[in-house]
Amino acid sequence: MRPLIGIPCYAGIHEGTHRPVYCNNRTYTHAVEAAGGVAVLIPLLHDLSMLEVLVERLDGLLFPGGKDIAPACYGEQPHPLLGAVDPRQDEVELTLARLAFERDIPTLGICRGMQLLNVALGGSLYQDIGAQVYDSLKHCHDDLPRTHIVHNVQIEPGSQMERILGSNEVWTNSLHHQSVKQPGKGVIISGRAEDGIAELLEVPDRCFMVAVQGHPEEIYRQETVWFRVFSAFVAACEANAASTTQKARSVIIGSQMID
Repeated sequence: MRPLIGIPCYAGIHEGTHRPVYCNNRTYTHAVEAAGGVAVLIPLLHDLSMLEVLVERLDGLLFPGGKDIAPACYGEQPHPLLGAVDPRQDEVELTLARLAFERDIPTLGICRGMQLLNVALGGSLYQDIGAQVYDSLKHCHDDLPRTHIVHNVQIEPGSQMERILGSNEVWTNSLHHQSVKQPGKGVIISGRAEDGIAELLEVPDRCFMVAVQGHPEEIYRQETVWFRVFSAFVAACEANAASTTQKARSVIIGSQMID
């Protein structure tokens, strides 16, 4: 069976009716689908305890791009160039990320999702790369098409991301103005841009918890190496689903034997 992969939504306003909606970019769901997974969109629930019930039924989690993360989440005051934030989205997604870590659920972070995983594990962020990192590249190219390739990423030899991507260098698009500053507990930065900005992240002691700072869901058809990330992620979700099914069967068989 295809694995179920949860993707959190953001709160928006419908352009035509001006009604409040929960939504996300289609490219995430289609990338998951192309790799063999089934995307399940997760609304911003008010009762966070319901997220535990939801996570029990998912085989993996994908944290997408979006707004900046509120600096209070990592113990800092807002920088003047901080973008828009949504504290409720932060609360929901950080809760999900920590559940994923605790339960060792396959997890993929993209752009904000990479930053979110780092914060969930106790790390911090540059609130604006251009203002806080001397001599950095321009990383926010939201004036260009989302498929525009901007810079290369050097990958750490022997890392999980090197094994997944099958290379020590890849090229990526770039649509972010924030990035990982201090890595969280257990977090390894396994790829960087030429200015040293973190571009790839992994948590080696989890079955599959990796993240990318670019947007591979926008470019995997033209830069096919990035499809390997989605394929590896969905494969990990499939393995998790199979393991969960086997455990459930063992419980049922054990119960029958006792009876």
